Amino acid sequence: MRYVYQAVERIPKPLSEGVVYHSREFEVGALLCACGCGHRVSLLVPDSHQIESEGGMATIRPSISVCDAPCKSHYFISAGRVEWLPAFSASLAAATMRSQIARHASRDVKPLSRMQRLWAAIVKAYTKFRAALGI
Repeated sequence: MRYVYQAVERIPKPLSEGVVYHSREFEVGALLCACGCGHRVSLLVPDSHQIESEGGMATIRPSISVCDAPCKSHYFISAGRVEWLPAFSASLAAATMRSQIARHASRDVKPLSRMQRLWAAIVKAYTKFRAALGI
């Protein structure tokens, strides 16, 4: 299978085989898994992947690891061609998913404001006080 590059404003709901969709505005990409299983692969750009067009053909770096589907596929796409890598084991796929979730969650955490920290301290003190009184 060969993948063509298609720039879009928004990623369409139904994806076509052999197309890498890329929204620069929303910094996302999507494609159907190269193994043919039909799994929708979503990519965060530039956070985790780079998507480029080379003569209308898609190139994606680094490799795509499909950890959230039964196929556990692992591959590169270079100038539209799929370059297969060894599939992930179930344990490696689970570890990779946990790592990605933790990485994204840590980036989403916003520091608490002074008022939020004060309120959290008051709630914590009140909870300890109630526990000490057996309430």
